[in-house]
Amino acid sequence: MRKFLLGFCTLMALGSCASTARVRTDDLKLADLRASDPAKIAVFSTADAGGREFQVLGQVIASADAGNDADIAVEKLKEEAAEMGADAVVLMRLEGDLGYWNNAIKATATAVKYK
Repeated sequence: MRKFLLGFCTLMALGSCASTARVRTDDLKLADLRASDPAKIAVFSTADAGGREFQVLGQVIASADAGNDADIAVEKLKEEAAEMGADAVVLMRLEGDLGYWNNAIKATATAVKYK
């Protein structure tokens, strides 16, 4: 029993909790887009998208018990946007809150496809 509890506590301490969500909105009427590469998703805090024209695919949300490391939540956000076939996310916002194990960081954004 002691070994089980020690193993369980170690696993829980090393793992971090994360949750993600996405919803395709009716802004763009396209057949399902292929997933894109999360590493190629551009992240913008404004609606400018680097001056490129785009169409809105939907909203993406990611939350991670990340301490002070917002990169974890942003990477999860990019993964969700990539599943929608996005090229970028715009209007990204970060919020801090108390998580299960440590500080949680929530990232929200709008997933977009370049024209």
